[in-house]
Amino acid sequence: MNAKAKFALALAILSLAVGAGVALLAVGVWSSVSPGDQAVLTRVLREQAALVATGGLLLLAGLGALVALFFKLYVAAPRRLATETRLIASANPDHRLEVRGPGEVRELAVAVNELADRYRSARSDVEGQIAAARADLERERNRLAALMSELTLAVLVCNVEGRILLYNAAARQLLDRPVGLVGLGRSVFGIVDRSLIAHALACVRDSSAASHPAMTARGDKLLRVQIAPVAAEGGELAGFVLTLDDMTRRAEISERRDALLRALTEGTRASLASIRAAVESMLDYPEMESEQRRRFVEIIREEATGLGAQVERAMSESSGYLHDQWLLADMLDRELLTALGRSLDGEAGVRASIDEPGDERWLRVDSFALVRAVTHLAGRLHAERGVDEIGLAVRGVGRHAELDLRWLGAPLDAETLRSWTEQPLGPGGRGAASTLKEVVERHGGELWCRQDEAGRGAYVRLLLPLAEVVPGPPPVNPAVPDESRPEFYDFDLFGAAEHAPAWDERRLDELAYTIFDTETTGLSPSEGDEIISIGAIRIVNGRLLRQETFEQLVDPRRGVSAASQRVHGISPELLRGQPTIEEVLPAFARFASDTVLVGHNVAFDMRFLQLKEAQTGVRLTQPVLDTLLLSAVVHPDHEEHSLEAMAARLGVSVIGRHTALGDAILTGEIFLKLLRLLGAQGVVTLRDAREAARRTYQARVSNSLYARG
Repeated sequence: MNAKAKFALALAILSLAVGAGVALLAVGVWSSVSPGDQAVLTRVLREQAALVATGGLLLLAGLGALVALFFKLYVAAPRRLATETRLIASANPDHRLEVRGPGEVRELAVAVNELADRYRSARSDVEGQIAAARADLERERNRLAALMSELTLAVLVCNVEGRILLYNAAARQLLDRPVGLVGLGRSVFGIVDRSLIAHALACVRDSSAASHPAMTARGDKLLRVQIAPVAAEGGELAGFVLTLDDMTRRAEISERRDALLRALTEGTRASLASIRAAVESMLDYPEMESEQRRRFVEIIREEATGLGAQVERAMSESSGYLHDQWLLADMLDRELLTALGRSLDGEAGVRASIDEPGDERWLRVDSFALVRAVTHLAGRLHAERGVDEIGLAVRGVGRHAELDLRWLGAPLDAETLRSWTEQPLGPGGRGAASTLKEVVERHGGELWCRQDEAGRGAYVRLLLPLAEVVPGPPPVNPAVPDESRPEFYDFDLFGAAEHAPAWDERRLDELAYTIFDTETTGLSPSEGDEIISIGAIRIVNGRLLRQETFEQLVDPRRGVSAASQRVHGISPELLRGQPTIEEVLPAFARFASDTVLVGHNVAFDMRFLQLKEAQTGVRLTQPVLDTLLLSAVVHPDHEEHSLEAMAARLGVSVIGRHTALGDAILTGEIFLKLLRLLGAQGVVTLRDAREAARRTYQARVSNSLYARG
């Protein structure tokens, strides 16, 4: 029974009691007097009826005032103390009771405040001990999170239900298109097919391998997925780890390489057949006429020339991807020349002069192996040909770069150069090329020696691949600074319930929430006002995930009222060129999928969204909670339930108000505090919360706003 009903009941009981006493007194007096006095008394009462009635009303008013005063001092005040005491115990230990009212109530308030001081002190001690106990674990988690963030491979860790427990920035960059698919607590099966994961886990279970690779397609990307199970105590499957690598470019290279090999094979077969036929004819008929022999020779020359040109084209086309190995990396040409010059001077005993390249170009080289190989070549020139100075130069030719080593003197003959390229380079470590020939092949290049154009010297020319500039995906803007990395993980979800009961039967602390807010052109959705901004943040496992946010301006295709601009500060210029509601609302629906929607005075926002259902095809059907109504549930004796008032009561800092995301974050922080107070009142499940909110006065007022129409 609420306070007003109790007051009315108490007043009614007291009035009946007083009325009964007056009636009994009147009956006693009436029966004790003579009939003559009864007639006189009757006449007096009849003549003074108005005075008697007025006296009765005054008596009732006096009784009502006494009851109201008593109720205020000894009923309402204790109720308020009880409510605020629960607030101290559950949500805001810094809150203190106001000392007012009668002496007994003031003493109680002082006693509660003293107890609150001791509670806060004890709580601080316990929190300190807990923080110390968790410090090592947090450091390990932070190290893991930092390591994950640096990995170039996309990594997802999931529980046995497929809910994402951990992900890194690479995963979001690779997979989070459209926005909202990658996030703590979200299902991985929206990203990777469930049957593929089940197949891989079955393969691991049936073999001794620790993981199983698989391929899948996602949009225009081809992904290689490595799946490894995570075992719990007792060997039960607790979850699995996915690493994903974008194989699209490598697949394209493989396809182009295969096509090139096919073209080269088919193209050379006819030329070789012609050459072979010409040679066999000349061998079989040595006495053939000179003119006929000349035509056969001409055929051989033309076919050989064509064959050479074809091989050159194949080499040119293939250099960019035939040797796309992990050892090759991009390097500026001038940096390579500097490294070569330093090595020639220091190890080969040869003075190196460098021709500074005019244009800057990127090479794709195994720099370590290349420097060793060129140094080896220079050392041989110095030891066997007496070369003391070598000029180094790089120039670009088509898709290649030509690295020249020039010296004064005779060129090397083919046999000498071949023998030098096959000599061992010495120890170089794992993965290092053992000969100059292997270095050349690793780069898909070619090596030859010629006399220079002026005839005064010679050069060795090495063909190297140029780096191909491939546009990558747009960078991901971190939503939070680095210090928030630990929030990328949530291992507590390993213990999440396997079953998925109906929304209403689930505990409030088990549910995931999307806290959202909108900014609009005005306050009248039915009169054409539009949404101009949507901001949202998620709560999973009782934590506000500050790195999982949604914030988007919306082009309303109409003006913004001056009154609204003064509130949110969004001008029409800021909205020009932004996506429309038809693009933004589906993205928001994906972000909010599988979560309970939460907002403050959310009927206003829901009305705007409902009016866009037909236009966008997006209908948000999940449950909705309103912090305004929940505040009325936990604080029924407070009349103020604005965000600012709630934040002050609950000890939440108000920052970033009147932006959609700022209000959503503030509402989320308040909602987490309200969940504790609801639990203290026995409001445990979503059904409890919805029914409790519905019973509040604010709910009855707002019902019309939720109604569709």
